[in-house]
Amino acid sequence: MLAERTVSGLAARIAQSLEPARDAHEITKGQTETAEAVSVCLRKGTPPFSDLPDLGLVLAQAAKGGCLTMKNLLSVQVALSSARRVRAFLSSDMPEDAALIRKRAMALAPQQDLEERIARSILSDTEMADSASQTLAHIRRGIEAQHAKIRTSLAKYITGTTYDNVLMDKVVTMRNGRFVVPVKQEQAGRFPGIVHDRSNSGQAVFIEPEAVVNLNNKLRELALEEEAEIERILYELSGHVGAVREDILYNQDLLVGLDFAFAKANLALDMKATAPELTGSAGGAADVLEIVQGRNPLIDAAKVVPTSLAFGGKNRILVVTGPNTGGKTVTLKTVGLFILMAASGLQVPAARARLPVAERVFADIGDEQSIEQSLSTFSSHMKNIVEICREAGPGSVVLLDELGAGTDPAEGAALAVAVLETLLAQGSLVMATTHYTELKKFAVATDGVENASMEFDVATLSPTYRLMMGNPGRSNAFEIAEHLGLGSEVVQRARDLLAGEAVTFDNVMAEIEQDRTEAARARAEAEWRRAESDAAALRLEHETAEAERKAQEIIAKAKEKAKEITEDAGIEAQEAMEELKGLIREARTRGVAEGVAGDRAKAAQGPADAGDLLQRADGAKKRLRKTKAGTNGSSAMDSPPPVKPAGFGPANDGGRNMDSPVKPANDGLLAPGDIVRISGMDSEGEVLEGPDASGKVRVLIGTVRMTIPTENLARVDISGARAGVRAAAKNRGRSDSRYAKIVVRKMGACSPSIDLHGMPLDEAERLVEKYLDDAILARMHEVMICHGRGEGILREGIRRMLKKNKHAAKFRAGDFDEGGDGVTIVTLSNK
Repeated sequence: MLAERTVSGLAARIAQSLEPARDAHEITKGQTETAEAVSVCLRKGTPPFSDLPDLGLVLAQAAKGGCLTMKNLLSVQVALSSARRVRAFLSSDMPEDAALIRKRAMALAPQQDLEERIARSILSDTEMADSASQTLAHIRRGIEAQHAKIRTSLAKYITGTTYDNVLMDKVVTMRNGRFVVPVKQEQAGRFPGIVHDRSNSGQAVFIEPEAVVNLNNKLRELALEEEAEIERILYELSGHVGAVREDILYNQDLLVGLDFAFAKANLALDMKATAPELTGSAGGAADVLEIVQGRNPLIDAAKVVPTSLAFGGKNRILVVTGPNTGGKTVTLKTVGLFILMAASGLQVPAARARLPVAERVFADIGDEQSIEQSLSTFSSHMKNIVEICREAGPGSVVLLDELGAGTDPAEGAALAVAVLETLLAQGSLVMATTHYTELKKFAVATDGVENASMEFDVATLSPTYRLMMGNPGRSNAFEIAEHLGLGSEVVQRARDLLAGEAVTFDNVMAEIEQDRTEAARARAEAEWRRAESDAAALRLEHETAEAERKAQEIIAKAKEKAKEITEDAGIEAQEAMEELKGLIREARTRGVAEGVAGDRAKAAQGPADAGDLLQRADGAKKRLRKTKAGTNGSSAMDSPPPVKPAGFGPANDGGRNMDSPVKPANDGLLAPGDIVRISGMDSEGEVLEGPDASGKVRVLIGTVRMTIPTENLARVDISGARAGVRAAAKNRGRSDSRYAKIVVRKMGACSPSIDLHGMPLDEAERLVEKYLDDAILARMHEVMICHGRGEGILREGIRRMLKKNKHAAKFRAGDFDEGGDGVTIVTLSNK
């Protein structure tokens, strides 16, 4: 059953040779492995295993420098592909309780470059692809061209009428790798060429015409070159395989182990099994054995009757009685099978199970008569029991079927009691079936021994196959005999012959069984009601969880909506800022143009226009503040950082810090020569004339003279800054414009990734440094550097360079869907 659920033959071999473990640590590890695999199967299914060949000899040959066949290389490619796919499957969306499975999957070492090279080079067990090498492709093109030349040369022999009476058929065929034509035997002397073969009938010979001898020779040379190139490629691929032999062997062991683990998981799911709780320890006293609704996996699931039992702890022995064909032996076998399954790392088909970690499991079940060894039924049983009494101890589980049967009932019962007393003294955990009344009495009277019976429906005179704990059962021999047709007078005579004490005990057992049946019905009803209550509680728990999930979804959607609002507000704020900057540039441009043209009238009008522009700039700035206020109010945690107008941050301008302290201009009279900052503009200027009667002053900003109210000005308290103001005001517009053009050009031309495959390291480093400069100018946040895996020289060199590069804030290897270790993802610095 287990081997059928494996994918590879190697895992099936492990399943077929599976043996129970004795070490508690090994058993626990096996159960953990199975439980984790079940969890993964329930979460995302079974990994994509392949039928792995045993590559031990193949890899050994490759490691010694041998040449592998195309079939061998394809087997290696299958193993590499399986490792890659299984690792990818188990690397994401894994349950939290699957640490062991995840650790094994992450230990797989895929060799994707080698896998792809083999897949690209070999088409089948006997065919190599043209793409295996450029030389092979070139040779094969030459062979095709040579074929065409030969066909053209032979066409005159088979299409014309010159050789109609000479040729047997107008066809071209091959013999010994050379193109020939069939010629009639009697006309062979009239056809110049080399004879290569004769037909089976002897009426035709196959002749290579003289005209194509040299062409065939050339074709043969090309064929030899093709064979040599194929052999060279096979040796090259074999060398690559030999170099990673250890990794491939390690992958094979991991894959086979994972295949076996998931076979155990699928068997557990198919059986609706559960993980047993392990009790006791190997070498110590086997502790409690409890099975609830256990089903023997070897019986048809549609017919099997679940059984429940519990013993151990203080009660070391369970004596099971009941009628023939009542299920005693099946129950005994089920217990033994469950113990061995648990020790083998398998889950058991039960609602719940507590099973001991047994050092040894002894069983005497069935009739093992042997004519050769002159063993009767009793003798065969006693031979086993002798060994069990000698070997069993505190860490043993003993299963005895029909103990003491096959001999005189009185002597057999006495022997059975003595055997159970011995095993009880030795500390073994024992389950025994019997029909003897003496054993039932022994169980009632002895501490550490408990009775159980197989239920029997007296009304229908048929067994129910359910085990009833706590009371001995009746054999019901008289009822069954009468039901089968034995005369009532005979049955009554049998009752009369039975000893009085036995009759009394049997009647007591009958009354107990009736009371037990009624109690069982009441208990079943109570359990049904409890199950209903548990189901209602579970439904409530699910409903609560669903409500919490929906609440989380609503919160997530609200956050996403807040993020969208924030982004929209940010865009609007940026547009307002751009409008503000545009107004400033318009003011500068108009003033410069009119000053250069010498148009004094327009220049005189300039201050008034500039005042209008300033008012429009103030309006844009107010909208910007309003947008930022709305954004901050909508979602504090998702809002972007406040936008700071250019020129009012820490940037360097004209050799001084633009965050220099400023003082309100209306704290005193402004004097000509003072340096002021104009509110709403990315500019500073020099005061030309003090305030007039209306509180306005004349200010020089670059080449533009403006009349501005004092409330819109702030004095810059920096000594020696006057010369810097003029130089900065004059050059800022030109430098800002040039920088903006560079940024726009870089943003349009810079790709989010760069490909370095096949480049020397020094050239690649230069390209990456230039690329990161461009990416910074293009305002990019993250870029991808594609360097491939290979031998790792390019990858490691690039990553060493990135550690020193000022633009690289951090970097990492790509995720699986990004290209894995073949790419490096760089987060750019925003400094």
